[in-house]
Amino acid sequence: MNELNARKQQRQQTLLRLVADKRLSRQQDVVRALRAAGYAATQATVSRDIVELGLVKIARDGAHVYAPPVAVPASGGIERLRRFCEEYPVQGAVAGNIVVLRTPPGTANALAIALDTSGFADVIGTIAGDDTVFVAAMDPARARGINKRLAEYGVGKLA
Repeated sequence: MNELNARKQQRQQTLLRLVADKRLSRQQDVVRALRAAGYAATQATVSRDIVELGLVKIARDGAHVYAPPVAVPASGGIERLRRFCEEYPVQGAVAGNIVVLRTPPGTANALAIALDTSGFADVIGTIAGDDTVFVAAMDPARARGINKRLAEYGVGKLA
């Protein structure tokens, strides 16, 4: 991972913490919070990060504020996963008890969040890089089942 991608991943992780801890209701509030945390963020950068991370607006203390996607019921996650697979080219392959998913650069985090909130019973957890997601299953048979189900959403075979 190059320095730019590493910095982006750090910024997005900071953004997730900020929206979980603070009442940030506008993108400009998010820009200010990221700048205070040491990131030279712009409104355009924040807008892309919000989409890639799948941030949502929820009602909190009488205001609508940004929140991490885990605040969304699991039923919303399956739709987010389905939309992601329709909008982006995703390819997958099984390696033992791991499903390896490749997606366009900068979108792996959003795919991992969609999987984590999808309610797939056999998904133990995910690890996202810039363009790759590892999906852990209990065993190879369950990994194959996850891959098969993802194929129903349009995930192609990884070459």
